[in-house]
Amino acid sequence: MKRVKIKVNNKQTSPDGSKDEVSYEGEGDYKFKNDKHYLIYNESNKGLEDVKTILRLNESENNILLKRAQPNEMRQKFDMDNKCEFKYNLGSHKMNFTTDTKEIEMKIDDKKGKIKIKYDLLQGGQVFTSNNLKVEYRFIDKE
Repeated sequence: MKRVKIKVNNKQTSPDGSKDEVSYEGEGDYKFKNDKHYLIYNESNKGLEDVKTILRLNESENNILLKRAQPNEMRQKFDMDNKCEFKYNLGSHKMNFTTDTKEIEMKIDDKKGKIKIKYDLLQGGQVFTSNNLKVEYRFIDKE
């Protein structure tokens, strides 16, 4: 495992035009295993206090898996070829969503990475939010 600095920014637009932005900046771990890149960090946004989060980047299949641990457990997959259903655990209740991925862009090298995902979050077949997610990381040099 290697230490990384991670920046996450998700811009959300609701069907009524209202906008929201969720950002996270911190440190985490990176590993490369079975031809996949993993970013592992503890997210600490409002409603996500210290939740273990894993991003699995699969360049060969051009898909990404976002996993969060309890109490906000979820497995959200971003795949250009398939709409992917998932449950989002919000403590006392679970919500059903579908991810409709519009665009995935991954630029990964031995010093840093940049991931962009444009997707719609659907609930009951209707757009719940349109999202523009950007994740950037860079390796922290050992002193």
